[in-house]
Amino acid sequence: MKLYLLWLPFLLLIVACKGKKTSLQDDETVTAKEFIEFFPEAPLPIRIADTTLVKKSTDSLQIGYKIFTQFVPDSLIQRDFGKGATPRIFPLARYNDNDKETYLFIKATTGVKRIGYLATFNKDDQFLSMLPIVKQGFEQYSSAYGMLDKKIQITTYVERKKASSETSFKRNVYIFNSGANEFTLIMTEPNEEIIENVINPIDTLPAKNKFSGDYVKDKKNFISVRDGKRTNEPLVFVHFEKGDCRGEVKGIARFVSASTAVFQESGNPCTLEFAFTAGKVSMKETGGCGTYRDITCFFEGSYPKKKATAKPDAKGKTGKK
Repeated sequence: MKLYLLWLPFLLLIVACKGKKTSLQDDETVTAKEFIEFFPEAPLPIRIADTTLVKKSTDSLQIGYKIFTQFVPDSLIQRDFGKGATPRIFPLARYNDNDKETYLFIKATTGVKRIGYLATFNKDDQFLSMLPIVKQGFEQYSSAYGMLDKKIQITTYVERKKASSETSFKRNVYIFNSGANEFTLIMTEPNEEIIENVINPIDTLPAKNKFSGDYVKDKKNFISVRDGKRTNEPLVFVHFEKGDCRGEVKGIARFVSASTAVFQESGNPCTLEFAFTAGKVSMKETGGCGTYRDITCFFEGSYPKKKATAKPDAKGKTGKK
């Protein structure tokens, strides 16, 4: 009897660990429950910083991409990394909200580009939604993080340093809307910035594609379009001021036809449509963009294209900008 009691703790440990996966390689058979339990449990708040993404992850913890996309749609990854990309996937943390949703923190990497995602699964281990909460290697900033707090609110934060040594930040707060199975933005908090002289963050980027360039009403109402990594995915920066009402947005748009591009950011209802002609672009807000503007105005209007300025070359001749 004493011998049995001596071995009992070890027997219980074996039973508890039985069936729990120690690796999730593509040649293995994995259930949704095993996939979720592969992520280490962690108490709230859980904070994933850009520095977290840079730290080397243990190769033995890597989740096979085929395994991962059995439970998370491949399109959500390729939306950020590009079509055909197969980033390395690592588990960061797991939290269960009182037997309701389970939240998984995921690290995805391809070279210098890294994203921390927050994915949700229901109590039956079915995938619901996923939100990128921190990115590293996609744009320049001083610091960034994503966090799930004790109120089950998700915060994303990005801080940038300006040339004037001042800093600006952007904080978004989301909740998971179980009725719609999506992350809903409930608050955004930019700090007050002096915008008498509007800084165009994409001004110096290449503008060689057909519709790239500046579409300008005046110095405080303009749309800048620059070449993206793909010809069908231009970078856009919009700034407008109508009296006391202001709006500003920057991101990647996608051409849905030969002359129409659409901007839509993951996890946000904001949708902008840009209709291009040879000499202008017409902008229309087709989804609620209240997080990027004041409530009494909209992203809309027609902007004429500014003629490219000529710059002298090394021989003193001029050419297009």
